[in-house]
Amino acid sequence: MAKLRLYPHRTADPSSVTFGDWWIERSGSRARLADLLTAWDYASEELIGTSLTLDVDSLLESTGHSSLEDLEVLLLADCPAAQRRVVARHPLAGYASIRDSAFSLTLPAGELAGAIRLSAQLVVAHDLEGAPPRVANVRGARLISSKTRTIALEGEASRFPTEAVPFSELGLSNAPWTLHTTFADLDTSFMGGVRLLVNTEHLVGQMLLDSSTADRVSGLTMGDVIRLLVATMADKKYADEIDDGGFEEGSVGYVVDSMCSFFLGHGLVQAIQLYEKDPLHFDLLLHERVRPLARVFE
Repeated sequence: MAKLRLYPHRTADPSSVTFGDWWIERSGSRARLADLLTAWDYASEELIGTSLTLDVDSLLESTGHSSLEDLEVLLLADCPAAQRRVVARHPLAGYASIRDSAFSLTLPAGELAGAIRLSAQLVVAHDLEGAPPRVANVRGARLISSKTRTIALEGEASRFPTEAVPFSELGLSNAPWTLHTTFADLDTSFMGGVRLLVNTEHLVGQMLLDSSTADRVSGLTMGDVIRLLVATMADKKYADEIDDGGFEEGSVGYVVDSMCSFFLGHGLVQAIQLYEKDPLHFDLLLHERVRPLARVFE
């Protein structure tokens, strides 16, 4: 059933505003944004955007505003898994006309996961004094919105919030990567409680951060990440939470359980039991299912 939103103020005539397709820009070249953001990783920013065409006279007549200077375009990217909203504001002051004009939004590195919901809105840019009755006059008042577009960031493979750091400054040994966990319980948001630290001083860590070589070592990283996560979950202090199950989507327990099911073919409970009782079998299963060395020598 279609939703009908009622506003206490006048809104834009739908025929006066046309939202274009979403696009992504890489290496100075733009392409239409697909439902799956291929080649996305936690270590890189992405520049995306959409276009807008306005029938200015019709827009101003329908909203009651006197000038585009009162308005701005908002681009929103909502990420439920990370409980994060990214916003880009584009004031329309200075525009005489808008025809297929591009507006952009930067997706930050290391802060998003799973999928994002994209939308564009035309809103009031600042508080307006002395506006006529029913004319939107509060900053952020919405005049019209685009349809929401959902973009998957991860496809079939689980990815990680990643932070590139020199390990020597943290007092860590010279490993290519390690996990940093800060969650107190398994219901903590995964994005807020887990980080993959990549050592910028290690050659293999540098390979992971370089998009041209990342595929060669990403299997090694994933194998280590799964092993370290299962080892962390095997801590007895989490036993009651794991037995209870029923983790909320996006929580540490939910994500690790999903990763174990996808990569190992076992849920979290079974993966921990195998790790504790038969670690050699666990390691063989990890190599069979994840194939961490498959692309190292390409």
